[in-house]
Amino acid sequence: MILCKPCVEHPLESPEVNLNHFEIIRKACEYLNLKESDVLSKCRKSELVIARMIIVDLLLNQESFKYSLNRIAEIMGKRDHSTIIYNRDELYNWVTTDETMRTLLKNTHLHVFNSLRYFKF
Repeated sequence: MILCKPCVEHPLESPEVNLNHFEIIRKACEYLNLKESDVLSKCRKSELVIARMIIVDLLLNQESFKYSLNRIAEIMGKRDHSTIIYNRDELYNWVTTDETMRTLLKNTHLHVFNSLRYFKF
């Protein structure tokens, strides 16, 4: 990853990365140091819930997918579309009030996409 020398906060924009949902989940789990099987399970441990919220955000923001909420729910372990809506809204509220969570989401975006192109906060 090449960083912008003057500010060192963000990488220089790299070419668009076209990842499938398996690769996005794998790279996010790799960055968060969690097993994919745990993240996609029904377990309600806080670190897994946070990881799911982040992955949902990554999938929702990947423009090349245009996945429906139902499709993302299916990818995330046969959940309901309303769970995806709740995760999206909860993450938004959390990121706008908690700088640590915002930084975690930002760094995950950087790790997965090598860019902040899809980072909305």
